[in-house]
Formats: sequence, structure tokens, C-alpha cells
Amino acid sequence: MTKVEFFCKIKLYFYIFEDLQLEMTDITDKKLMTAKPQINRKEAIIAVIILLSRIPFIFNSLGQDLDGWREVYSGKILSEYHIYNVSRFPGYPFPEFVFSLFHQQPYWYLNSLSIIFTMGACLFFYRILEYFKVSLSFLLAIILSFVPIIYLNSTVVIDYNWSLFFMLGSLYFILIKKKWVAVIFFGLMISCRLNNAIFLPAFAFLAYFQFGKNLKETIIFSGLLVLSAIIFFLPVIVRYEGDFLHSYGTESASLFSLFSLSTLYVYGAIGTLGILTSLIIQFFTDRFKNIQLLLKGHFIGFCFLMIFINFIFFVKYPLESGYLIPSIPFILIISQRILSDKLMKFTLLSLLISPFLISVNAKNFQIKGSIFVNENYEDQELQYCKTLIQKIKSAPENSIIHVGNFYEQLVLMGDFDFKKVKLINNLSPENINLIKKGEKKLYYIETSNSDAENEKTHLFNEYGTLLYPKFELMR
Repeated sequence: MTKVEFFCKIKLYFYIFEDLQLEMTDITDKKLMTAKPQINRKEAIIAVIILLSRIPFIFNSLGQDLDGWREVYSGKILSEYHIYNVSRFPGYPFPEFVFSLFHQQPYWYLNSLSIIFTMGACLFFYRILEYFKVSLSFLLAIILSFVPIIYLNSTVVIDYNWSLFFMLGSLYFILIKKKWVAVIFFGLMISCRLNNAIFLPAFAFLAYFQFGKNLKETIIFSGLLVLSAIIFFLPVIVRYEGDFLHSYGTESASLFSLFSLSTLYVYGAIGTLGILTSLIIQFFTDRFKNIQLLLKGHFIGFCFLMIFINFIFFVKYPLESGYLIPSIPFILIISQRILSDKLMKFTLLSLLISPFLISVNAKNFQIKGSIFVNENYEDQELQYCKTLIQKIKSAPENSIIHVGNFYEQLVLMGDFDFKKVKLINNLSPENINLIKKGEKKLYYIETSNSDAENEKTHLFNEYGTLLYPKFELMR
């Protein structure tokens, strides 16, 4: 499929979306009316801005996060061998099945899927804001896509923004009382990221008020949400017979690490500074005169509940800053309620600039923003893998090459002849016997996987030959 055909498909999706008949609630006079929510000029502008601002960054790689490569590899195995293996536990069936259809496509094509889901998420966010007649809704919807962590994940294949699309879609359809569509979107959200099941209480809370405080209807709806999640997660449940809730453990994180992961790595240096500055100015001028508004309305309560649940989960599992993406739309909504329009515009401007200018981490300070820094990280990883591929292809044919967590990326990049080359990411008992008998020679690269296995078996020290040193990211 050519680039022209692909972007024509995007345009077709918008035309299809425009033809959907939805019931809209007019909250100004509380009357229920039937409307045809056409994609208006503002929605088209939102989509075009997101698309054009991402195109320069989708050709380089599938991303620095190896989990994205694993999802594409899982799709490749499903397509070629009709075997479903999760990319990693607990399983991510929706993106894994999608990639089974497109795994052979170039990087830009696969990354463009994330652009589409990001556009959809921001359009749903815009309609949610319009539903509540929120001021600055147009700017808020655009800037959501420019929050650095969301921007970054819209240019690579990882599934964070896919799940955000289904989450905001489910929320929107609850608001307009399209229950069955909301149920389906909730199930798809879970099939993208199982950990988002933690938001079920918040969705039930919102449904209770949206459905007229009807407890019975809310319980039935909540049951349908659970059923939908089970149905869309069924491939994993059946494949692993329920044994998929594996934990990789929690990483200990200091208060400073938690702060930086939840601020600098999410909103960027300029974005974080803009938010804090606006809050301080607001406090010393009007002292949050709008704070009382936050105590009114069930939707604001829902927003706080989403943020609270998300943050508690992140504190428990502080593995990646991407875990905080679900709370970002609701933090923007709360900020809009607290800040004056002038300060809110300043905050949005800081978030708009943040992906492109100034990146700060524990080790250094760079003028370039996170999106450019990430491109450099991708280049380093790609060059490492390209060099490693040449080393692997020059290794003896009777060898076993342990490549650890780089396995999926190397297979997708390498075009190996597996009749001559045997790559593994962990040692099986059969491999260990062959190596100890001298029938196979063990080569390895230094990875966290090889270090862990060597501690248990000492096989790498006794029989292994270092093929290539550990990948060291130059920050």
C-alpha cells in the first residue's frame, strides 16, 4: 500500500465517522435532541494539525521501547504460523492482532496507526469538552496531543494512545447514553492495556449519575463492562488457560524519581514549569476563587477519581511514565476549572512548546526537546542492532546466540536464515544440554536476561563467548 492510498484511507475514516447518527444531550436546557454530529471545521483542523506534526517522526523506527517491537513480532508469529503468543504478560490482544494484519508494512505505516488513534482520542476529548460547554475546548483538544508523553507515543507503535482512544470513546458514549457502544469501547480499552481495568469504579460512578442515579441500571451496565472486557481479552484467557497475571515485580523508586517520572517525563521541562507557574500566579492573585466549582458536579468528581486511581497505581508500579497517560485529559479539565483563561492559555502554550524544546533528566540538560532526544535514542538503538546483526550473521552455523530482550527487534530487522542461525532470548533445557555436550557453541550479548540466567546457571561464564558488549545509551 502506498502512502497516498494510506492517507486516503484516513480521509475515508473521517467521512464514515461523519455519517454516524448519535443522540446528543443539550445540557443547557436539559432536553434530549437527536443531532448529526458532523465533523466540523474545528475537528478537521485538530486532525490535520496532529497528522502533520507527526509525519516527520514516524519513519525512523518502531520506537525505543522494545515492547512495541514485541507487539509487532507477536503479530508476525500469529500471521505466519497461526500461533498466538502474547508479546509480554499480561497480554495486549488488540494491538497484537492488529499487527498480525500489518506486520510486513514499513515503519511509517505501523507508526501511523498510533497517529490515527491519537487523532481519534483528541476528537473524542473535544466532543466531551463541547458536551460540557468547556471554554478553550478547541485549544485543549489540540494541546492534549502535544503533551510530550502523548506526542512521543503517537509516533511509535506502543499502545498507550490506542488505549486512550478507547477510554475517551467509552466515556463520550456514556455521556450521550450510547450504552452498548460505550461497553464495546471499554472492552477494547482493556484489550489494549489490561491495567486500565482499574478505572472500572470510576466509570461505574459516572454511569450512576448519567443514568439518573438508577442503581439497578448502573449495576447491569457495570456488569456489561466487565463482560466486554472478558470477551475482548478472551484470546489471552483461552491461550494461557487463565495463567496470564504474571508480575515482573515493582521497581523501587525514590520520591525524586516518582516526581520526575510523573512531571518531567510526562509534561516535559517547559510544560511542568508552565503548569507550576500558572498555579502559583493563580494562588497569589485570585487564590483559586473557582475552587468551589470543583466541589460541584459529578463529572468533576469522576475526573478526580480517575486521577487518584491512576496515580495510586503508578506509585505501586512506577515502571514507565506512560502509565500516567490516562489521567492527563482529566488534569487538563481540572486545570481549566482552576485557572483563569489567560493563565490556562499560558499553560497550554508551555505544553505546546514542551516536546520540542529543553529536555531534563537525572543525568543531563539538553536544549532539544524530548521528541528530538528520543529520535537520537532510536538511532543509537538501531545502529547497535545493525552492527549486532552483522556479528550474528558472521557467527559459526552450529552456534546458539543468546540475544535476550533484543530478540524481537533483531528478528524484525535482520532477515535471518534460521536454518543457519539460531537466536534465543532464554535458554531451554534442550539448549543447555546441547551446549554442555559441545554440540552447539554459545554466543551471547550482555543483556538483563543473560545476566539473570548466568546468575542461575553460570553457563555463560563456563561455555559462552561474548559476541557483543551491552547496549549503553548515550544520554
